[in-house]
Amino acid sequence: MNQLETIGIDFGGTNTRVAHFEGDRILKLIEFATPRRPEEFIEEFTNKIQAIKLDKVTAAAVGACGFWDKDCILRQSINLPEYINYPVWQKVSEIIERPVLVKSDVELAVMGEAIYGLADQFNPVLYINMGTGFSGALFKDNQIFSTDFSPTLRLEYLVQPEYVKDDHLDYDEADFDEETKTKKSIALLSTTLINLSFILSPQIISIGGGKITDERWSNIIKPAIDRALVYLDENLTYKIQIRRSQTKYPAIYGAHELIKRNLSKLSPALSH
Repeated sequence: MNQLETIGIDFGGTNTRVAHFEGDRILKLIEFATPRRPEEFIEEFTNKIQAIKLDKVTAAAVGACGFWDKDCILRQSINLPEYINYPVWQKVSEIIERPVLVKSDVELAVMGEAIYGLADQFNPVLYINMGTGFSGALFKDNQIFSTDFSPTLRLEYLVQPEYVKDDHLDYDEADFDEETKTKKSIALLSTTLINLSFILSPQIISIGGGKITDERWSNIIKPAIDRALVYLDENLTYKIQIRRSQTKYPAIYGAHELIKRNLSKLSPALSH
């Protein structure tokens, strides 16, 4: 029996990854720096996609950074403003002659992490993405939780209460050093994890993203998790886990899953 073949795309503010799936297995993975201009992206994509055999591919799906409307047009982006109002995914659909589904990168990342990284063992799953942006999404009862107004948790816009600033964090912004900066980062991240745990009640929080290095994990993220868990263990009524993402490319796997869930709805036209 022939297995489903799909194209999963992780479109980030720094890098773009394109994966060719057969069944749930990645046959080929292509990665390139995301160009600043959409016309350059289309040219680069056109060249790179030639390395993938498309004849048996059913559709493509994209996990894209930024805020996209129902017509798959970018309306808001901090990192890729040149793409705003440009029909990039319509053009990709024309290039590959397949329908293209579009959701935010963190929406697909949480679905990919919950199903392929955590094997459906946890409900709900909160995924926090530390990439070019800082965002999150919830996967609950086998569905991505989102609204039409904001499909993701836009964590970079959270306002932190003043009490987060411990004595050693009360400093003049112009005079801070690396040690103080690290302490502040730990305090802010741990507070964010605590607040999200009480608001969303996830069974597990997975943290991933392209900006996470082993050094950053050891020096900032792990200490913030440990600090948050001390408070959560004392005050939550259930045991919560917070750990590093179990999937290397969660948005790509989420894109593949999105196609599987929409096979009956796919048409030659671009879909959202």
